[in-house]
Amino acid sequence: MIALFGATGRVGGRVLEYALAEGHAVRALVRDPSKLAPHAGLEVVAGDVLDAAAVARTVAGADAVLSTLGGAGLADPGEAQSQGMRNILAAMDGAGIRRIIAVANRGVMDSSKGGLVVEQPEFPEMFRPVTLKHAEAWKAMRDSGLDGTMLVLSDIVPGARTGTYRMREDKMPAGAERISVEDVADLMLRVLADGSHIGKRLGAAY
Repeated sequence: MIALFGATGRVGGRVLEYALAEGHAVRALVRDPSKLAPHAGLEVVAGDVLDAAAVARTVAGADAVLSTLGGAGLADPGEAQSQGMRNILAAMDGAGIRRIIAVANRGVMDSSKGGLVVEQPEFPEMFRPVTLKHAEAWKAMRDSGLDGTMLVLSDIVPGARTGTYRMREDKMPAGAERISVEDVADLMLRVLADGSHIGKRLGAAY
């Protein structure tokens, strides 16, 4: 069973669709259950990722956790990515669940100047607040001791599920520009299925 966070978002919605089509049972934590249509294999938990008890209910008995949580906005992204990730990791640790795959943007990659890309003065200021939250999530995952993979992406655009994209561990593929929503979901389920890239940031693009 997959515990899914962010199921009503752009990427999360596709992850949910594809996971159910592939025969996975999915338990999804959502603030508004009315946003998800009933489906065989889907269990919906009403709640917020900032509520540790709701997170614990969601991950209980899961085989793996997938998170596509994003920020509430560029200027004020909120705490869903950062504190939400810490809540998820704590609940997993308490329940003995090891595998987690999440998403972040390219600012969480290492800079050649030291530190992360987002920490460099030339990083675009408008994207810094939300990217710093992604960085908090990555650092929490990295330090948790769990079997985590952070999918790192550039522009996520509408498109098709091709299953064809370039990947590189701990760096972005050369010239990385974009990847479709559909292929982000495809990649997340691929990495889940093959158990690869544990402990890594996995850059992906066309």
